Amino acid sequence: MPRQKSKIIMFTGKGGVGKTTMSVATALHYAQSVKTLIVSTDPSGSLSEIFHTDVSKEITPISSNLDVIELTRKVVLHLWREKFADEIYTVISSFLPVEKDIIDYIEGAPGIDEEFMLDYVLTLRNAGTYEMIIWDTAPTAATLNLLFVQQLFYTHLTQAQKLYLKVKGVLNQVNPLELIHKWRRLTEEVIAMLKEDASAWVVTNPERLPVEQALFIGNSLVEFGIPLNGYILNKMLSAEVCRGNAFLETKRDNQMHWQQNLHKRTTDPIQIIPELVGDITEKDKLQQIADLLGY
Repeated sequence: MPRQKSKIIMFTGKGGVGKTTMSVATALHYAQSVKTLIVSTDPSGSLSEIFHTDVSKEITPISSNLDVIELTRKVVLHLWREKFADEIYTVISSFLPVEKDIIDYIEGAPGIDEEFMLDYVLTLRNAGTYEMIIWDTAPTAATLNLLFVQQLFYTHLTQAQKLYLKVKGVLNQVNPLELIHKWRRLTEEVIAMLKEDASAWVVTNPERLPVEQALFIGNSLVEFGIPLNGYILNKMLSAEVCRGNAFLETKRDNQMHWQQNLHKRTTDPIQIIPELVGDITEKDKLQQIADLLGY
């Protein structure tokens, strides 16, 4: 019997708007009933601080139904070397007379860590260990790079195959076509995963820059083909809290302006999360957020 593929919920948005908090609240909700993983690919992620344990080296059990991992660049590149370094060297050395240290140069290329993060999430999804994967993604441009670099990589592999066929037999007798085909299939599978098994929430604060970036990200996700759950408008001040305080009333007026602006510019659902008093990483606060998200 084939393993059940995991469902993936992505949380993205400008840095500092509350993606990780929304991710944790969502994961705790699903972990009440199914095996759940939170994976963070945000360079400024804070899962270790929230769970008071180092979750950056490997998948770490938090409870019977909840595991966590925070993928730092260092960990990602180590895993990338383990999985792909030998294959990449095989392909490159079939074109050029290079030494193994060419991998050090490639490791420093932009997008390598982002590319591998997608493969990592795909591997977790295919393993079927988790029914739900909650993905706390890197902010703004890095999030979109995770998507569009995959399509670029597919194009580059196609060109690499054409180049090899032209120079085949000139430099050496190693045939990299099998590996090139394997990478193309992997790329196709990643793109299918994002379009078929993932959905996304875009988190924002009720201010101009976060709202503008949230709309840009949301439109880009839809353009790529990832279903959009909607927008989460986080840290809204209530009228009651602001009443009688000129500074807070002015701030709330500005928040209401951007809330209305967001409503005018999208037909997608908008979930409102108020500014909560106290430590929002406490269990009762996270449960409150999960309830407000409609779970």
